[in-house]
Amino acid sequence: MTFKAILKNARARPWSVGERTITGNPTPAIMGIVNVTPNSFFDGGKHNTTDLALEHALMLLDQGATILDIGGESSRPGSTPVPEAEELARVLPLVQKLFALTSQKSFFISVDTVKSQVAKQSIKAGAHIVNDISALRFDSKMANVIYETGASSVLNHMRGNFGTMQQDFEPYQDVVADVRKDLLKPVQQLVDLGIHPSSICLDPGIGFGKTLQNNLDLIAATEEYLPDGYPLLLGMSRKAYIGKVKGLEQSDRLIPTVVSGIFAALGGATVIRVHDVREAQESLTLLEAFRTDECV
Repeated sequence: MTFKAILKNARARPWSVGERTITGNPTPAIMGIVNVTPNSFFDGGKHNTTDLALEHALMLLDQGATILDIGGESSRPGSTPVPEAEELARVLPLVQKLFALTSQKSFFISVDTVKSQVAKQSIKAGAHIVNDISALRFDSKMANVIYETGASSVLNHMRGNFGTMQQDFEPYQDVVADVRKDLLKPVQQLVDLGIHPSSICLDPGIGFGKTLQNNLDLIAATEEYLPDGYPLLLGMSRKAYIGKVKGLEQSDRLIPTVVSGIFAALGGATVIRVHDVREAQESLTLLEAFRTDECV
């Protein structure tokens, strides 16, 4: 298959968020990362106040983000869980300020949390999406909160927890098939509650308890998730797997992140989650120029 044929055949599943739809076509929507934390692996502490985080969020919107993913608890390997009250204090003021801007700017607010009460209060404050990196495992009430609030969701694949995800687990027999199978279990929980499948987005969990080869295989196999009928999100931004590639040990991981995003786009990802929105937007704009032959 030629490069142009691959480009033209890459078609993402649409994702229903409230009364609107994120199509991922012709190229993925960009989810910009806003960490209101002191210890996130890449930008921890840079935006650790509501005002700094708001300034950063607005910059990401100007650079091309469609979704802002607000996180008040770091999921870096070995990180310590944050008390619910502290996470709420970090996240809610920012969600409220951003929601006040949604009448002026068209964007979506996602809250990156594994706690049902943080999700519930954030949705009440104006968030549209619950991004649960535990895929409902850490809080038994999360599924009901997603149902009761009508929020859209991202279900991320992860083995273990924050402290154990990088321990030695039994090797995958087939990482793509195994991750698909694991993700469809929490999907079924939500569907059984009456949640429409189009509001559920899957994330194979790049970097969450996986080897370098696992991560590369999952990124390369993006399109193999599409037959299940769910939109797909890939979060690969600046992650440690990049530094494990021979020759990239000293990389700042920006260019490899951009390349990974292009692979995800060619595979039909609906959303890519990134720190560096401008660079992602420029790469996807060029990719679209190749697809459409429109250079002006």
